[in-house]
Amino acid sequence: MCFSDLSSCDLIGLSSSLAILISENLTANEINILSNFFDAFADNLAIIATKKSIET
Repeated sequence: MCFSDLSSCDLIGLSSSLAILISENLTANEINILSNFFDAFADNLAIIATKKSIET
């Protein structure tokens, strides 16, 4: 599966489904920590993508 081949609706559905699946057996505190981790992860990916687009 290539993420660039998915529609925006598919990506939203995939994201929602994964969030629900992962959070089922976690506490509210664990979900909050994981959420903050993925926010930082996404920010770092955006920085890397920006840097790569500038270099090419």
